[in-house]
Amino acid sequence: MILESGPSGLVLVDGGARIVFVNEHAGELLGYARGELVGQPVECLVPDRFRDGHPDLRRVFDLSPRDRPMGTGRDLTARRKDGSEFSVEIALKPMVVDGRPYVLAELVDITERKRTEDRQRLLIGELNHRIQNLFAVIQSVALSSLSGERPLREARDVFIDRLQSLGRAYTLMTEQEWRGAPLRQILASETSAFSDRVTLDGVEVMVKQNAAQSFALLLHELTTNAVKYGALSAPEGSIAVRWSVERDLRPMSFVLSWQEDGGPTVAPPTRSGYGRKIIEDTMRRIGKHSIEYAPQGLKYRMEAPLEKVGWVVDESAM
Repeated sequence: MILESGPSGLVLVDGGARIVFVNEHAGELLGYARGELVGQPVECLVPDRFRDGHPDLRRVFDLSPRDRPMGTGRDLTARRKDGSEFSVEIALKPMVVDGRPYVLAELVDITERKRTEDRQRLLIGELNHRIQNLFAVIQSVALSSLSGERPLREARDVFIDRLQSLGRAYTLMTEQEWRGAPLRQILASETSAFSDRVTLDGVEVMVKQNAAQSFALLLHELTTNAVKYGALSAPEGSIAVRWSVERDLRPMSFVLSWQEDGGPTVAPPTRSGYGRKIIEDTMRRIGKHSIEYAPQGLKYRMEAPLEKVGWVVDESAM
């Protein structure tokens, strides 16, 4: 009764390696009906590829029988009646009954635990990849922000602003459990201080992690430039941001445009600033772009394969 009511699968094997008792839980784990395993060699529970070597392992155990976990540090599997396998932990306990040797094997199904461990390893690997990626991005931002002739205080403020932009993008990705970040929210977070003067118009697109970093930096630089020199530096200035997915292009492409209007007359810059360099370096990773310094307002356009950017949330909206 004690063996039957145990929470683990229990299999009792005699000195000839024949099964003499199996409790109900072990029968359920192994897919056998009650009593069906009694009299069978214990090797019937061993996966085919390990079966030939199992008698040698038994003989080693018989030379020095003692309570011990089986296969410490190894992945063990048991074979069900239908030939399928599952991950197990096995503890062996030698016994002597009426002068005859037996071994009681305790089987614990650890399939779910193994799945959890595999998920943890995957998550740790993914986290390590993300951390390395983030460090690389921060290094790039630091180099572009802190180099050159810019005064240290100004360079520090620029660097912090860019890090905060990245932080907002990471917050959005965290809220989406790292599936991606909604492009509209990236745009809204970067232009929130001027929401009454910035129009956002486009399909709902979920942006991949690497692309989300790129978009955050890109839009931060465009917004910062508009505040300092462009449409947002004048009370009547405005910006229209439009994006779409062009199915007719090969490969299918994501297209975004940034159009400023109502600001000071635009003149092409006499030198390439650090903001322009960040825009160019950022977009080089995912697509192509163009900047037009039109007198009535700066125009920016970028185009990239949709697969590098992300995916459309609602296909029916296209």
